[in-house]
Parts: sequence; C-alpha cells; structure tokens
Amino acid sequence: MADFNLDTFSTITGGDALGAVGASFGIPPCLMDLAKGVLASLIPTPVLAAIQLQIEKARAAARAAIKKIFKWLASKTGILEYDTESGTLQFKSISSLGSIDAGIIGVIGQIGVFIEAITTATQEAVSIYNNIKGQIEDIADCIQKFKDIQEFQAGPGIGGSPILYNAEQEAVTSKYEQLNTFINDCNDAINNINSIFVARQNDPSLEPEFNEELADILEGTGFKVGPASDPGLQDDTFRLVFGPPKTTNGQYLLSIDGLYYDAQSGGLDPVLISVSGDIDPGDVWKYEFDPNLGGKGQAISLKSINKFVDNLFDPDLIDDSASLQDYYDADHFLQVLNQQKAKHTSDLKNQIASLEVEFGENSSVVQNFKQSIVSQISAHDQKIKKRKKQIEIAVKVPSTYGDGTLAFEKGKIPINDFSFLEEYKLGVDLQLQKSLVFDQADVVGIVLPIKPKFVKATEKPESISFKHLTVPKVGKGQIIYSASGTKEPSILSLTDEIETKNLFAIYNFLETKTVLPSSTEFFVTNCATEDTYNNAQLVTTNASKVFVSGLGIPYLKGITENKSSTPSQVSALGSFLKLPNTKEFRDLTYSPSGFSIDFWTHIPNITDADAGWLSGTTSSLTKVILGCENIGSKSNVNQIDSVGDLKDLDYLANEKGDSYVRGMLMGFTRDRRITQNDIGFSNDNALNDPVSSLSFFIAPTISRDLSSASWINSDSCQNTTNYFKMSVDLHSSQIGNVSSQFIHMNVSVDPEKDLVSLYCDGSLVTTSSIESVFGSEYGIAGLPTIVKQNSFEYSSTTVVGPDTVKNGPLLNSVVAGQVELKYTPWIVGGGYTDGNSYYGNFLGGDRSGIISGLRGFLGSLKFYSKPLDTTEVLKNYNAQKGFFKNIQI
Repeated sequence: MADFNLDTFSTITGGDALGAVGASFGIPPCLMDLAKGVLASLIPTPVLAAIQLQIEKARAAARAAIKKIFKWLASKTGILEYDTESGTLQFKSISSLGSIDAGIIGVIGQIGVFIEAITTATQEAVSIYNNIKGQIEDIADCIQKFKDIQEFQAGPGIGGSPILYNAEQEAVTSKYEQLNTFINDCNDAINNINSIFVARQNDPSLEPEFNEELADILEGTGFKVGPASDPGLQDDTFRLVFGPPKTTNGQYLLSIDGLYYDAQSGGLDPVLISVSGDIDPGDVWKYEFDPNLGGKGQAISLKSINKFVDNLFDPDLIDDSASLQDYYDADHFLQVLNQQKAKHTSDLKNQIASLEVEFGENSSVVQNFKQSIVSQISAHDQKIKKRKKQIEIAVKVPSTYGDGTLAFEKGKIPINDFSFLEEYKLGVDLQLQKSLVFDQADVVGIVLPIKPKFVKATEKPESISFKHLTVPKVGKGQIIYSASGTKEPSILSLTDEIETKNLFAIYNFLETKTVLPSSTEFFVTNCATEDTYNNAQLVTTNASKVFVSGLGIPYLKGITENKSSTPSQVSALGSFLKLPNTKEFRDLTYSPSGFSIDFWTHIPNITDADAGWLSGTTSSLTKVILGCENIGSKSNVNQIDSVGDLKDLDYLANEKGDSYVRGMLMGFTRDRRITQNDIGFSNDNALNDPVSSLSFFIAPTISRDLSSASWINSDSCQNTTNYFKMSVDLHSSQIGNVSSQFIHMNVSVDPEKDLVSLYCDGSLVTTSSIESVFGSEYGIAGLPTIVKQNSFEYSSTTVVGPDTVKNGPLLNSVVAGQVELKYTPWIVGGGYTDGNSYYGNFLGGDRSGIISGLRGFLGSLKFYSKPLDTTEVLKNYNAQKGFFKNIQI
C-alpha cells in the first residue's frame, strides 16, 4: 500500500497546519468545508456518499492517530510498554489505512465523472445551477484537489515526514489539538450529509438534476438526469406533478396517482404491497412459494374447484399479475373507473389540505372530514375491484374449466355479464355473482343501461336479468371539479355534456403513461370509444416534463429540444402527442363531410420574445398546435425560377400534382409573412416582435426539394409575398387572452359551405373560404399528401442528437394494393421537421426559425368528422369552462 508524501504535496499545493492534517488522511480542507456547508445539497447522492465515506475513514484514521499519541506518552512515562507499529508512521492517505484500498479507484473515477459533468455544466448549464456557476466551479476545483491527493501517494513510509514520534512533547500537544479539531469537523460534515440524505429520502425532488445534454457523460453513474428548465415557464408553474392543477375556486379531482392514495395514512405505494421476495423459513421445504422465487407454486386440482370458484368470485382477492394486467390495461371501462377514483381521491386530499390551513391539522373539522371520506374512497375501490374481478373471471374460467380458448378478446369483456359461464357447467352461487355487478348506486345518471346477466347453478342454466341493476356508459369529455365555495366532495355526472355526434377522438390527458418515439404503445385514452381504438401516444422521456402543472393540461415542448450553443443540434427529446395511424386521422381533411378540431390552450410568455420565443438562441417563429409538414420532392423534379436560380422559398407556387409534399400547420406565429400581408421574410427578431406581430393561424405548406418547405404563395403569378392562410391578430381579438388564461378554440371546416370557421370561448371570431385558407379548389383541404423517398424522417443519418430522437417519430405507412405509401403523422405540440438537423430544422431553409414547439399547455383535444356549428361549439365551451377557466395560472 502507498503512503501519502506530505512534503511533496505541501510544496506543490500549499496548505495550513489543520489543512495538512485533513490532507494527510486524504481529505483536503475545501472538501471538508464543502461537506459541512450548504453547497453539499448541490452534489448528487452517489458523490456525496463517496465523500462521506472518505470523511468517515479519515475520522477513523485521526482517532487512530490520537490513540498513538497517548501510546507514545504512555511509553515515555513508563506506564505502558512501547508498542511499535508496522513501519515508520507518516502522514498517510486514507487508502493506506489498513486494507481500505478496495473501491477507491471506483470512487475517484465517479468523482472524475462528476467533475467533467459540472465543468460541462458551467458551459451548457445544469437546470438547477443556472445562478451558481461560480460555486459549481469551486466544487469542481475542490474535488480536483481530492484527486490530486490520491496522485501524490508515494511508496513505502520511509519517504515521508514523521507524524508524531520524532516530535517534541509541545509539538505533540499541538498536533493533538489539530487532530481533535479535525475529528469534530468530520462529525459536522457527516451529520450534515446525513441530514441531506434524510431530506432527499423524504422528498426525492431535492436530488440535484443534470440537463439531458449530459446524459452521455453521466451514463452508468446513478446521477439523476432530468429535463432542462424552460425559460418559458415561471418557477411557480412547477407544482403538483401528476396531481390536480391549482384552482381559483374549489378543488379539482385530477390525480392518476391517487389510485393508491389512502386518505388516513397519506398514500400506499403499490410496489410495497406487491408480493415480496422474502420466504418464510418454515415454508421453504414445501416449495409452494411463487415459482418466480424458485418454488413450484400451489397446484389447483378438481378437488379444490369449489374453493377456487368461491375465491375467484371474491372481490377482495384481486389478481394483479402481469398476465392479467394486459387485460386490465385494455379495458376502457376499468381505465375510466381508475381515472374517476384517482381524480376524486386527489380532490379529497387537497380539500383536507385546505381545511388544515383553515381549521388546523388536529381540529375536529379535519378529523371528522377524514373519517367521512374513507367510505367514498372505499366505494371507488369496490367498483375497481368489481370490474377487475369480472375481467379475471372471463380470463381464468376458460383456461381452468374449458379448453383454454378465451371467451372474449382483450378490451371486449362485457360488463355485468356472467352468462358465458353456462358452457363450463360451473355452479356459482347467485349471491356471489350479484356481489360483482354494478348497480345504479355505483354511478350518477343513467345513460344506455347495461343489464346484468347471471348464470344459475344448474346444468342448463338460463340467463336471467334484473332491470333495476344498470350501468351507464361513461361520459365523454368529463373532467371533475368542485363547485366554488363547497366543502363537499364532487361527483362526476356520467351524462354527456359536450357535443358527441361524429366525435371520433377526445383526449383528456388523465393518464401519466408516456413512451419514447420508438414505442408502438398508445396509452392516451380516447374517451370517444369503449376500447383502445384511436388511443394516442404521449411521447417524452419522463412524465414530469409534461405534467408540470397537473393532469389534464400537458405542457408540450415539441419533438425536440435544441442546444442553445449549437441550435441546429438536438439536445434532448421534447414532449408531444402523436396521433394514431387510423382511417379517421388519415382522412381528417379529405372527407367531403368536413371536420372540426376543438381544444383548450394556454401559452405563457407568448408576447415575450426571449422567454416565449427563445430569441437569440434556438429561435422560434412558430408555435405549432397541430402539424404534418414535411420536405421532399419527386425524382428529377426541381424548383428553378425563370432565371435559372433555385426558387425563393417565399415564392413557392400552389402545385397540385404529386411532385411535392404538402402539409398543414396550425398554431401561433410571429412570422411576419403570416402576421402581415405582402411582406417577405426576415430573421430579425425586431421585425418579428410578438408584442406587435402575433397571430393564431392555419396554413398549408409545400416542399421545394429535399432540403426545405415553406408557405404556399397565393399569388397566381408569384409576384407578391401573400400566402394561403387564416390569420387572426391576437392583439385585436379575445384569442390574446391565451397568455394569461386557458381559452377554448374550435376550427371547423365545412366543404359544403366552402367555409372555415374559427371560434374562441364559444364565440365566432372569423370565417374564410376553404380555397383562401388551403389553396384547394375542390372544397377539401386534402392534407397531408404522401411523402417522397427523400422526405425527412427521424433516423441516425438525419438527426444530430441523442438516440431517443433518432429513433422517431417515424413516418406512418398504409398499404394500397401492393404498394406501401408513407405520409407524415399528425403531431400535436410541434412541427414534424424540427429535428431536420442538416437542412435548417423546422421547415428547412433559412427563414422559418429553428424549432416550432408549442411550449404551452393543451387540454381536452377533440376531433370530429363534421364541422360544428355555433350552438355546438358553445355547448363544448360551457361544458368545460368550469374546469379550464378555474385553473390558477
């Protein structure tokens, strides 16, 4: 083992006497001060734990040194016989104390990674360190000194200076005082680190997060990598992740994590109540424990049929195994029950918090309220258990008592129907069946009743029904909230209050399941159906990036987040919604019956060029709500103007053939080509100032070639810079309220009337002809068109950025005859081409900004296969304004 050569180290690095004591045990004084101070809270747990370990070892070494002082004194006075130590004693590093070399290389390596990360962070910026870069540099410098100490380890002990035994007695006294002070410092540092660990255990959000740009550097370290802070959001916007938004009146019931909430103890983690890996020693010899733990499980024979059947119909014995979880996830009715319970539970939880502020935590009002809500939470649990048990029976009975052929497909298991048990000759007590059905006491409102069907315990049972036992269908678009001033828990009415005719998709964003772009899973529930058809994808690396202000109102940044230092390069995956590849969405703008898009939105800082539009870095001119734009052109086709130059992107003609790719964009823009008339592009932020030039717009796009696309020039001769579009100035309409509150918007396209109508908060804002908006002469928009072989698609060869973005989102495909056709998917929250790193990102070229992420909130997104009229739009607005207009911004 190597000794620490203090003479050499001190000569090169300097240091005071007490500092030399710490350094002699491998701990520089700056690291000790760091561990004792407030800056320790900025160090990731793995590094902080490593530092604590070194301090503990240094403290032990210092204590051993004090012991040696007393041994020396005792030997000098003759009280004890002098006991020599092995070798000459010197100042030593902690790695030379005993046999504690093991693991030090790994610790140093991890600290080295931390140094690299925070050094990079001072350049690229860690989200929580923006205002403390100088302190970060001090941390890096200090930890570097720790590494230097390790490098100054010498060979055998004879190379160093003696610690105690060659010193005079007065020097020994001074050295003892230094060691004792050092031990006290160690105690303070260890206690401070322990308090930080306890705080992080109680509140995991206290763990420092590094920007995703550092993910490659930090891979395998255990450091927490989180989303970058968004300058478009105020600090107080980050709140209640996965819970309800803050309200101006009442409480919202919007928490999917409330599914496991216990009103009295404050919450149950489902992981903690699952089957553990511990086996009772007395049961080991039986091998009846879970096969996953090495046992044989418990066999079920014909002799145990009656007992098994009774248990199978017991609603308190729920099978949450992975094999059944797929059936639970696919069941639309169960998912809605989960969401209702979760929302209701969260509301009750927040009401308790409100009452505790008003009356006190231990007041009779609070305690009685807690007791009164137990039964309400239990009622939700019972409904969920009933539905799970119905599903479990439909899955297990055929495999146990039949030939294994399932009676129903996933997502198709009927409600309140046990008649299928007839063919299995299964004698089930009627009361057991009745205990699992939903009756009118379980819900509010009766809509399209579902009659329960039972099986009698006879050989040829008849299905019987009870008319008073009914279950209504789930209401579409309902979001629970409490009325103003009430302390009573709210109940969701299952009657439909929004317009539902020709509604084929509605997304209320009450689920927290997110996926990466490469996923084929679609978890965002479409409440317009009773199955998973037309479910959507909420794509991001972490749900916390989306639900920054609560469920129901996801914050969408777009497909990519780009580096501020190199704007064309992608730094991380953003957050967006990908709509499904189904006939309804492929034909959305092609249908002669028209379509309607209905949603709520709030865009903070939309009039701030820096915070809202990232001027000067990854500058944005457009915030896309819905888009399907792309680049590309047919082979042997080019865009050359009359003088032989490549056609200017401001003058792309309305080509109707199949040579180019057409798409559509809808959202907000400060691009003066859209906000003003007869004016060309400019990349000057001052000439695209959102304070004076800002519009909501709908416009088609067309590609020029494989590198770029742009707006479609509406001048038949392309002599002016006017474009096909609908554009409404935010400063002259109620749409401008989008910066301070949620607004309801509806875009309805009616081919029969050749009319595009725009509504805001239930009122008609403006109308235009379909031709003037989309450049179509046939009454339909017909977007997007099929892409070309050289169109943009996310891949390792088209994107400069992390692999998560290179893997998607991919183009959609559809097989027509023997030919596979591809087209751009509908993206909600940003444009598709933002990741086009090699050709200018969004839309390509040099004049549309770098990115087009919405960087705003969206709620209750609805799609209709018909245009809505004024009455229907107002109906939607009135049905949901109580929720969205009550959100505290």
